[in-house]
Amino acid sequence: MPRRARHALGGRWQRGPGRAPFAAAQAELGELPIIAEDLGVITPAVDRLRASLGLPGMAVLQFGFEPAHPESVHEVANITADRVAYTGTHDNDTLRGWYETLPEWRRAVVDARRPHTHPEVWWDLIALTFSSRARIAMLQAQDVLGLGSEARMNQPGTSRGAWKWRLPALPGADAARRLRAVTEAAGRLGGPT
Repeated sequence: MPRRARHALGGRWQRGPGRAPFAAAQAELGELPIIAEDLGVITPAVDRLRASLGLPGMAVLQFGFEPAHPESVHEVANITADRVAYTGTHDNDTLRGWYETLPEWRRAVVDARRPHTHPEVWWDLIALTFSSRARIAMLQAQDVLGLGSEARMNQPGTSRGAWKWRLPALPGADAARRLRAVTEAAGRLGGPT
């Protein structure tokens, strides 16, 4: 990026240092628990570097309902064990807010792929995320609570209202039971019950 550029449009890709900083950090710190944020434009060289370092990449459920791109890494059927599956990130709307604001045609795509086992759509989408082959699946507290767009963490490209949401209280026993049930149904408890 040019030093005084106002945005990234004037930037260009340059070759980075490759493995060197990771090798130095690992030599000093040991095993690195890093998840590569490989969203956006990712070149084959970056993908190879991530894989050679053994770093899991990201898959975001909300990005996976693109009929024109069935090969997308975000499509639940395509999520591999070397990715972390997210319902959404801090830049996405909550599952409920996202679903409720989808155009009718895209909502039909989502409805055709969700399991229809929960009366609240967001629990179906959590279950769908947990059903992926990813070793780790992550979701936001807002999704467990079934909150809408008012609980969105960040709106990219805006400078107001971001990062204001706070967890009002710990989720109650009902939310905990439901989260355990969907986790158990997906075989993700990870230990004795």
